[in-house]
Amino acid sequence: MTPGMRSRTIEDNGRWLRHAVDRLADELRCHHQPTADHSHRLARATRRLADRLGLDALLATESELVAIVHDVGKLAVPSELLDHVGPLTTRQRDVLRGHAVAGAEILTHRAGLEHLAPAVRHVHEAWDGSGYPDRLAGEEIPLLARIVGVVDAYDAMTNDRAYRPALGPVEARLRLADSAGRQFDPAVATAYLQELVDQTGPRFVRTPRAPLI
Repeated sequence: MTPGMRSRTIEDNGRWLRHAVDRLADELRCHHQPTADHSHRLARATRRLADRLGLDALLATESELVAIVHDVGKLAVPSELLDHVGPLTTRQRDVLRGHAVAGAEILTHRAGLEHLAPAVRHVHEAWDGSGYPDRLAGEEIPLLARIVGVVDAYDAMTNDRAYRPALGPVEARLRLADSAGRQFDPAVATAYLQELVDQTGPRFVRTPRAPLI
């Protein structure tokens, strides 16, 4: 296969994948608009991070697509729970966390998207093994899950949620830096912090902070 043919194949494959993912994203938008908005913000930021990390064109595109569908399992979560204000019961927390497995299951039944399922299942794993659903650690966690997980956490911190207001960007970056090597792949977290600094200008001074909740 010539380089030109390979380039067209990557482009065509990426276009087909994006169309399939967009159909799922439309379903999520109908179910819960804020979750869909969050996922699309993630897609743009994840692509920038993937490019900074030097992923090849197809893998970078797939990272963007994983970002769009990483919360698709919330189709199985009642919208009123997604908008819940106040402390969660253990049962409610388990239902919310179940979206990771549900999302992977949805993708395994969508032709052509099966290979994205492991990354979606493991976005909420932690580098130190304390995450969910399978308590994977380090490089056991798929690379695309590690990338989306970092961007997901920063976006969640810097946008209002039903249960708490947004953090400022500096505080969010400090928390992200403090969680590198514990919650996040340190190389991925460092790359994203560099990306954020390049977007906004002056560097920040790192000081100790409590771990993310």
